[in-house]
Amino acid sequence: MGLNDDLVYHADILIFGIILIFALANLPKAYARFSRRSEWSEGHRLHSVVPRRSMNPAINRNPPISYPIDSTKPSYVDFESSTDHSLTACVSLPYHPGNTRMKDHYNEKELPLAPQRLPPPSYYLLHSAASVLRYRVHDNYSIGQVLLMILYTSIIFYVSFYKSNPFTDPHRAGFVITSQVPFVYALATKNNIIGIMVGVGYEKLNFLHRLVGRLMVIGANVHFLGYVYKWSLDGVIYEMLAEDFVRWGIVALVCLDLLGFCSTSFVRSRSYNLFLATHIVGLNVFLFAACYHQPTCIPYVIAAVVFYSIDHVVRAVKTRIATARLRPVTELGITRVEVPSLNAGWRAGQHVRLRVLSSSMGWWGWSEVHPFTIANATQTQEGMVLMCKKTGRWTGSLFDMAQTSSYGESGKEAGRDVTVMVEGPYGGVGHTVMSSYSGAMFVVGGSGITFALSAVQDLIRASGDNDVKIIDIVWSIQDPGSLSPLVTQLASIVERGTTARVRVHVFYTRAISTTFDGMILPRGITLLPGRPKLAKLLDAVVTGTMLAGGANGVFVGVCGPVSLANLTASVVNGFDTRMRTAVGGVTFHEETFGW
Repeated sequence: MGLNDDLVYHADILIFGIILIFALANLPKAYARFSRRSEWSEGHRLHSVVPRRSMNPAINRNPPISYPIDSTKPSYVDFESSTDHSLTACVSLPYHPGNTRMKDHYNEKELPLAPQRLPPPSYYLLHSAASVLRYRVHDNYSIGQVLLMILYTSIIFYVSFYKSNPFTDPHRAGFVITSQVPFVYALATKNNIIGIMVGVGYEKLNFLHRLVGRLMVIGANVHFLGYVYKWSLDGVIYEMLAEDFVRWGIVALVCLDLLGFCSTSFVRSRSYNLFLATHIVGLNVFLFAACYHQPTCIPYVIAAVVFYSIDHVVRAVKTRIATARLRPVTELGITRVEVPSLNAGWRAGQHVRLRVLSSSMGWWGWSEVHPFTIANATQTQEGMVLMCKKTGRWTGSLFDMAQTSSYGESGKEAGRDVTVMVEGPYGGVGHTVMSSYSGAMFVVGGSGITFALSAVQDLIRASGDNDVKIIDIVWSIQDPGSLSPLVTQLASIVERGTTARVRVHVFYTRAISTTFDGMILPRGITLLPGRPKLAKLLDAVVTGTMLAGGANGVFVGVCGPVSLANLTASVVNGFDTRMRTAVGGVTFHEETFGW
């Protein structure tokens, strides 16, 4: 027992030490964020304040066929050959490391580049190492994540098998998995202490929660099968299985195995309610069973209960019950959810967990909670706005509800008022302050446009207090008709970009039979077929930022499918090091669907 105690104790200390190292590395960003007074009240709790003038025009549900402006400007801009740059985000200009001047294609004059200082060799080494760690490998994990999982797994395997044979000493495996109970519960909570320490949302740490859970499932089965083998050799298996503490151990094992099976992507994607129900029941029953199985589990169970209880108290504090207006956006297959009574308390890029308290959602639909990114900035008249893409049964029911006709001041209109439960905000860009950068580029796909809308509106509203000079939105959609409902809102965002130049590039990937001849988009918005050339677009943003005198770096945010995030990460990692240095660095942040 002495060796077991020492090994497990030191393993837990080592794991906590690794967490502490990440926390210390995050301190400078945390200090930079909270040195701004406004950050103390944003991103923690939803509330209501006196609204400012709305920056978010209502979605146009009857879009016109064309948007006539200057007819001499084309609807499409080809980045490969066009020389008209009035509608593009920023022209991709050639860069030559030896040059000290660059031609401004807007005013046809020579402008000096930012001072070209050669960074020390250590910079290239660190950049190369960071690029390697961000590279995506198996199952869309980065090399950094894989190395972290290998390290964690190695620690657990070492303390499990060091001077121990699972067939002769099965107690070790049970002791090791017991020590992991606080970690797996802490990583499972929405307001988890580990995420707070390292400055990331709970969804970014979910891969570690799954890893620790799987290790516990493996360890519990090794522990049980080892004792079955040992008791069988001794001829006492039936006597031991009749013991109460063994039966409670079997209950705990069944809970873990059930949790492990229902947590697989196969079950989770096909029956989320089964996944959720087994988690709620299994996680609670397991704690009781573990305590009755072995009293040595009690301290670890108490730690897990503390994490679990604190999380639920904080979640209750963060929960609001309000009346929301549902509006259908047919072209996008999206339900627009407006909550006027909640218009403050979140940061750009954060999401909330939404529950619709209506029998129209089905027998169990009212009990389901789903995460959605907030699609607008704070302190607006329309309150908090969510864009819920129709992708499954629950979101399909929500969309059908939104299409139900109701009677308002203007007569019969689509949409209806419902009671909702909103919990959050969660996630977002952590301690990163987007307004501290000189340039920003948002790469979004489909309903991921919500991330860009909230972030850009927030940057524009605080334009007098930030350093952002160039803002580009790159939106990939399947059908160009999806652009129509958002044209008014996007045009308003472009027009409001006074100190910061804002441009929107929309790319559609599905072949269409209709023609867009004669369709003129508002200035600052372009529509192009095919997939975006992200390398050219990033080069354009960095170049434009330097031409505008910015040297505080460029923020690149992506929200959409995992494939889009992987592509964007690859482009950012492969970006020219000298250009990256000249602009002050390129920071990458991702929000992916399906975590």
